Amino acid sequence: MSQQLAKQALASYRNALRATRIAFTTDTTTLNAARLRIKTEMKLIQSKENPDMTIQERIQLLDQVSVFLRKNIVQGIKENKEQESAADAETEKKEEKPTYFLNIHKDTELGDNDSIKKSKGKKNSLTGKVDSAFPAGSGCCGGGNITLNQR
Repeated sequence: MSQQLAKQALASYRNALRATRIAFTTDTTTLNAARLRIKTEMKLIQSKENPDMTIQERIQLLDQVSVFLRKNIVQGIKENKEQESAADAETEKKEEKPTYFLNIHKDTELGDNDSIKKSKGKKNSLTGKVDSAFPAGSGCCGGGNITLNQR
């Protein structure tokens, strides 16, 4: 491997580690698993999953994965609210849905959902089935309240 290629590989490796820290900052299990996977793949001379890829292609793939992690991965954490009394707790359980904290950071790509609204009722290109709108309040987290806080 040339010295230039080695520098590119090291820069991509460091960038990938930074991206995992940003994406999985509150989830140490996933953070450690992602870092172990990146380290294992970087040490291999030939990729197990993509044996036909050159070193340069593997470096480009790692860069793409890093960008994806930074821009598209947002983890949610369920908030636990302390209850004042047992009676209030029972009433709130019936009325209130859980609240989730989303780890949105400065690199997170935020969309406006216009493309989703426009494609309502159109065929899905992957499945060939007609997509329908989600029922009101169904959301990704079972209809819970979502708190958006930027750090």
